[in-house]
Amino acid sequence: MEKIDLDFSSYPTYNEMVNMLIGMCTAYPNLTELTSIGQTLQGRDLWTMEVTNKATGPANEKPGLWIDGNTHSGEVTGSVVCLKTIWYLLKYYGKDGLITEMLDNKVVYILPRVNPDGAEIYLTQPYHSTAAGIPNQSFADGEGHYDEDVDDDGKILYMRMKDPNGDFKISSKDPRLMVKRGSDEVEGPFYVVLREGKFLKYKPGKEVTMAPPKFLGGTNRNYPAYWAPGGLPLGGAGVYPLQEVEARAITDFWANHPNISGMHTFHTSGGLILRESAVHPDTWFREQDLDIDLAIYKHLARIGEEITGYPAISIFDEFTFEDDRPFRRGCATSFFYEHLGAFVFSIELWDWEHELGLGNFRERGGIEFSFSRLSEEDQLRELKWIDANYPQAFIQWKKVSHPQLGEVEIGGIDTKITRRNPPPGAWLENEVDKVLPFALRQAALLPQLRVTEAEVVKVGARIYKVSAKIVNTGWLPTNVTQIASRIKRSSPVIAEIMLPEGAELVIGHAKIEVGHLEGHSAKLLLPRVVGGEIVDKTRAIVEWVVKTKDPGNVVVVARCSRAGTHRTTVSLM
Repeated sequence: MEKIDLDFSSYPTYNEMVNMLIGMCTAYPNLTELTSIGQTLQGRDLWTMEVTNKATGPANEKPGLWIDGNTHSGEVTGSVVCLKTIWYLLKYYGKDGLITEMLDNKVVYILPRVNPDGAEIYLTQPYHSTAAGIPNQSFADGEGHYDEDVDDDGKILYMRMKDPNGDFKISSKDPRLMVKRGSDEVEGPFYVVLREGKFLKYKPGKEVTMAPPKFLGGTNRNYPAYWAPGGLPLGGAGVYPLQEVEARAITDFWANHPNISGMHTFHTSGGLILRESAVHPDTWFREQDLDIDLAIYKHLARIGEEITGYPAISIFDEFTFEDDRPFRRGCATSFFYEHLGAFVFSIELWDWEHELGLGNFRERGGIEFSFSRLSEEDQLRELKWIDANYPQAFIQWKKVSHPQLGEVEIGGIDTKITRRNPPPGAWLENEVDKVLPFALRQAALLPQLRVTEAEVVKVGARIYKVSAKIVNTGWLPTNVTQIASRIKRSSPVIAEIMLPEGAELVIGHAKIEVGHLEGHSAKLLLPRVVGGEIVDKTRAIVEWVVKTKDPGNVVVVARCSRAGTHRTTVSLM
């Protein structure tokens, strides 16, 4: 970017991120608007960037796409994707035809960090599981093992302790690696291996249990769609839907911006593009007469596969176990599709397993795959990759005096920047560049209203017929999804005539409800043929008869919340 120099090879703290956003907004005031849509419990603003060409009309008159990242506190790669997406749009406006057309006619809203409180803890403290950063008041009253930086080196790694009954031993192929002992092995030494940490209500010899979490919340189980109470593995559901201020702020923004009809949310990890439904199999779309929605979902997913190289899958059919499905309640994706009627994709960034040569999600066995079942050879691959690409991700084992356990050894892989997020530098930049274009391609396919072929025909003394063609030039229909029409979330196309002073309508209403217009996506299903001709529902003709005393200009306006607003002027002569 000529106007501002930014670094996307590292993970910014909250203040660094805010400075980046302010810098881009200051450098490109004609294309950006930076707004806080709410504040977290710790007082951090949820800064959201609106990106569009202001000179071509206000954002609320343009079709919109929402992009966010870092919903889960430790999934910080998503923030970098969002920040670079803003930078990319600004850098290439006026240089790239697709980007220029997009920002002239559409708007992109980007919230880089959904969970700034939890992410700040993750980035500046050693903790891995930081949820929404809400301190758990019940933590101190619990008991069991909890993660803690015992040796004060700023990382939480692993602890190994010699124990004749331990389940682990040192690998004979690499002394850094701990592997499971065989069921018939009796020659030690053997070890107990735990996450680096301490114990609440510690008693020597007592069975190890997990302490309550230090932090609560998580946003992505707190949305209204299929919400269910209870603590969930991937973030708490809260006491009631939209209890968390972040989820409430985002939902209010969506509700107040009916022009938004697509969403990309960036998570880690696994190298996947996830599409709806989270709670229904694909057969549900057919049962609900939503075949066109599924067809469009699959088409968009194929575009994503081509761009990113990641498999695109159904959340319910391919990403969940039977006993995991109750935990897919209250997700943003379900809410965005079923309650707001928009197409949403959740992208799981960074395929660490694929980097190790274990294949992509489908090739390695899908949801059956687990790091806990990696063979010794596969774990050696992990160390080999780290040695060759980011050696600082492995911390050598060292003896430490544990306040409760006595002498232990602490070391191992820093999983924050291996398994969960790519290492900073080229690996992070490559990941960001790989996935960034997918959301922009979807934005380019949004519906787009145009008034064409407007004309005036004199039919009598001072009487004129005004006609125009209202066309959806976009790929998606003006309602975007079939479910949006069903739940009445998408307003119909309205054609309006605006008359000069002294003119009056003789025939027709000033505002005509056109209904919805199809996009080119309608061709995904079999074409409708009537009388041997293919029916084209991407356009509609509107007509008025106007009487006027003096010559003047008439403005014909077409508007639809999801397809934008377009105007053209014709003269009554």
